[in-house]
Amino acid sequence: MEEVMGFKQKRDSSASLCDAVCKKLKVNGEHDELLQDEDTPRLSRPDDQLCDRISVRDVSELLQYVMLRKHHDVKKPSWCRLHQEDRVERVHVAVFEGVAQLHFYSHYSQFKHLRSKYSTRCTLAPSSGDLLSELFNCDLSAPDASAVSSSAFHTVPPTADVGYHPVVQRYGVKKKGMSSYLLTERERIKKNFPVKGGRGFESFVCTQADDHVTDSSPLYGLDCEMCITQEGPELTRVAVVTSKGQCVLDELVKPFNTVINYCTRFSGITRSMLKDVTTRLHDVQTKVVALLPGNAVLVGHSLDNDLRALRLIHPHVIDTSLLYRKEFGQRFKLKLLAEIILKREIQSEQRGGHDPCEDAHAALDLAQYFITKGPRQVVECHLQDLWGVEPFPVNGALNGSVNTPTASSLLFGHALYKAGLPALFLGQSDALNGVSSNHLWRRHYWDSDKESVCVFRRVCQSYTLSVVQFSSLSEHLRKNPTEETHMLQQMALRLKLMCVVFVGPLPHTYTEKNIHTLLKPYGTLRSVRLLHSTHTLHAVVEFQHLEGAQLALQSLPSLQVQDTVIKLQRPVNELTLDLEASLAELQNDIQNSHMIYVCGLSWRHHHHDDLLKAFSAFGPICDITPARGSGKCPRHRHIKFVSSDSACAALSSVVHMGNRKLNMCRILTPPHMHTWTHTNPVTMETNREAAGSDERTGSEEAEPAGLTCAQDGGLQRVMRGLDRNVGRMFRALERHTLSIVILPGIIRDKVEYPGLCFIQVKQD
Repeated sequence: MEEVMGFKQKRDSSASLCDAVCKKLKVNGEHDELLQDEDTPRLSRPDDQLCDRISVRDVSELLQYVMLRKHHDVKKPSWCRLHQEDRVERVHVAVFEGVAQLHFYSHYSQFKHLRSKYSTRCTLAPSSGDLLSELFNCDLSAPDASAVSSSAFHTVPPTADVGYHPVVQRYGVKKKGMSSYLLTERERIKKNFPVKGGRGFESFVCTQADDHVTDSSPLYGLDCEMCITQEGPELTRVAVVTSKGQCVLDELVKPFNTVINYCTRFSGITRSMLKDVTTRLHDVQTKVVALLPGNAVLVGHSLDNDLRALRLIHPHVIDTSLLYRKEFGQRFKLKLLAEIILKREIQSEQRGGHDPCEDAHAALDLAQYFITKGPRQVVECHLQDLWGVEPFPVNGALNGSVNTPTASSLLFGHALYKAGLPALFLGQSDALNGVSSNHLWRRHYWDSDKESVCVFRRVCQSYTLSVVQFSSLSEHLRKNPTEETHMLQQMALRLKLMCVVFVGPLPHTYTEKNIHTLLKPYGTLRSVRLLHSTHTLHAVVEFQHLEGAQLALQSLPSLQVQDTVIKLQRPVNELTLDLEASLAELQNDIQNSHMIYVCGLSWRHHHHDDLLKAFSAFGPICDITPARGSGKCPRHRHIKFVSSDSACAALSSVVHMGNRKLNMCRILTPPHMHTWTHTNPVTMETNREAAGSDERTGSEEAEPAGLTCAQDGGLQRVMRGLDRNVGRMFRALERHTLSIVILPGIIRDKVEYPGLCFIQVKQD
């Protein structure tokens, strides 16, 4: 009795010590080091939810909570917990277009940065539509009613009311004459317009402008196209349009210096177009000065660039990029303004470059529309479709009062803008087009993922939210359009074969039951199939757990039964040649370094107390849980130590329970999976044919040919490049930035390939 009481006190003491230490562990116990700073922001998930899949909506809720909790009452995500949330100021999201969980574990060795820098890893349900739309087009998640008091809702920021709109604040609500919208000299200096006597503008040509500008002064639209020379940007084309839409000047201009980039994509200018051109800058300067009367008003979009290219000074200007104002210095593109305000398409991609006459005409029409309607009516008519904000006038009056709508009345993307949180998108494609607030973002499209990363590293610290979409895999598959389906099938088969062993030769009297009895001490069996077609009897066995197959091969390489030497081996084909290297890397996964798999427990010795007594000698234990699928009396357990040193000590020792030696190995399956088979695709149909196809293993599935060396090598380079980009971006992040890497998953031909979500708050 005294011995029992002594053990109970010892166990209680060990358990309390374990609880105390576990409170100081990093996320999910994934690191050995105890936290030195309790104020370090980090993210964790409840142990009982580690294997639960999350959705894109769940990720959106986390982003909403991190970014908007100070501006709106938004729902606190229940699937994770963000510690020291007030210290997290910025969020970075990277999206690997077309990449699934299958790619990550099939090319596990290529993802060194993802494996080491991100401590939280979650299985992600694949998006059925556009991922970015699902993230940012959803309504703000309202908090639970029980957690919100009657006065808990914050007021919407003042910019939600049109009375506080930047256009109304600058120009008022009353309709005014044209001259009221001219930029003042102070504004022109601030926006870097060429001004007479300004530094750097000494050699610029001045127009014959006078001070007799009235509301009836003539308007002229101006637009220029530039190229890049050895000395910087230089003029290549200029167009001037009258208020009636007549193009009175459209000239090509030959730069003085050697051209290094014609910027054809935007300017439409090519080498052949300028080959025979003799017009120089001073020629068009003379023509423009002669065209403009003294009281002329020049109109353009980002007109300062055009005037600097022309090396021209004119004091009377209207800039439509400043007329249709946004907050925080951001500007609308001319193409977007023309589309929404004028219902006109300009700068068509099919044309191969901008038409300066068309752009000058559009800018002129936008200015005339603004002058005719007045600032109040422009804002009221286009508050939602242009600025992305729902109007909240009080009794129809723009008196500056503020309403208090609930958070659910806003879309996430629009709420970011209204809260004054600048957002950046970088990528190769126009993936952001599906986001309703895309015109409120700062967007840059680049020709390669490498260029996107270079830009990101320079500007990421200027934005509260930055999103980078990587398209390397999609680009690779466009060059090999028939490769994807076969590639996915081969990767799924390769991962599945890691749980498969061949057993034989067997006595001819052996049945599936004998095989089950022989191997069940090492792990739960998923299927057993006898091969009668071989010269002697063999069996194909698939284990439920990757650890079971590994332990069986380690502990039972061969044994003799009825004068027959039975051997265990993995399937050998081109898909499985390097499985041992993959398993060795999985054993070093930082998420599993402190966990071991124990099998061979008898039904008499599977109690928690017995295991705690046997293994607590190696160090404090966090948890002891049955392996998934082990049945009501589980004979296979996962033991989670506080320290990886304790796990190593247990693995290097011999542990007995009763008269039975326990077989152990390090956990191989990551914590976010129930079993290793969760890496495989899921057919979204429930029929006998689909169910039957899932039972095939081993040699039947090994028949399809693997990827060619060129295909597999190309895919490895793509994955290695993606991981290298992640490492470069992560190093550029500020301290305490929440970084999320999304592998969206894939749905192909009614087959679902789950994705992955990596999360980490960057520390020092």
